[in-house]
Amino acid sequence: MNIRIVSFVLLVFLATACKKDEETGTFQVTQEAYTLPGAQFFPEGIAYNPKTGNFYTGSTTNGDILQVNVQTGATALFAAGALQGRSFCTGMKLDAKNRLWVCGGPENKIYLLNADGIIIRTWDTKALFNSGFINDCIIAGNFIYFTDSRVQKIYRADVTVDQPGNPEEWLTFTDAQIPYAATGTNANGIESTPDGKNLIVVISSSGKLYKISTASKAISEIALNTAVTSGDGLLLNGNTLYVSRNATGQVFPVVLNSEASQGTVGTGFGSNLLFNTTMAKVGPYLLVVNGQLNRRPNPANPTNPPPVLPFTVSRVAIP
Repeated sequence: MNIRIVSFVLLVFLATACKKDEETGTFQVTQEAYTLPGAQFFPEGIAYNPKTGNFYTGSTTNGDILQVNVQTGATALFAAGALQGRSFCTGMKLDAKNRLWVCGGPENKIYLLNADGIIIRTWDTKALFNSGFINDCIIAGNFIYFTDSRVQKIYRADVTVDQPGNPEEWLTFTDAQIPYAATGTNANGIESTPDGKNLIVVISSSGKLYKISTASKAISEIALNTAVTSGDGLLLNGNTLYVSRNATGQVFPVVLNSEASQGTVGTGFGSNLLFNTTMAKVGPYLLVVNGQLNRRPNPANPTNPPPVLPFTVSRVAIP
């Protein structure tokens, strides 16, 4: 009788555990590096779907978006840039409706794709807001927010509606609030606190972090013990903000205080990263995009070395 009871309890436990895995979408990151096809792909953004175990990354040379499975490593073309009028992809995020929002970088466009990779809408932010470079995005509450690396503005769009209208010019700021350099990349990666009450933005040129209230739009600098220059993608896990610093080839942890007003920059980690850009968290790992944008063809600098092939997304254990 006791054996039967124990067996029954064990079966219930196993069933519950399996159900939990299905609900949370737990997938194993099996590859140390996920190979991306193409000799000129130069990826930048990444978005992970925990329901399917697939991540997405896009090209800064042809606008193609790939879908890659973290367990099998299988790669497929999710959306062709040429067919959707897109030649450049930077940051991207999935919303609760399984739609993929994609930043168009210097093309100054925002793309919205459905779960099958079909375009729902495209917005020309140059025409709407005289934008400069739509770089990265984050979902906080009911909205998705976009950084502009050349113009001192942040844009946002409603992610709760089935047919989103035009984004809005949500915030404009000055050099007194967030200084911009005349050249190079300014506002780049963007994150949100878990409650959606604050955004965190990194300025690549200065290595400074800023906190922005989504309610009041108040801007304050996060005091750091050292700058995180070349900061690109951001990812917040608990009270640790991971900053992908492309020119260093490493990811740096920044431990924030409870108000996110101060941060302590720790030791960089990650091996064999190549001008790493954005990141996604899957279990105990970061998936880090090896953008190699410093090797991207540039008419202004024809001596750029060729990329290291194949292009990859690396699995990096979180310390």
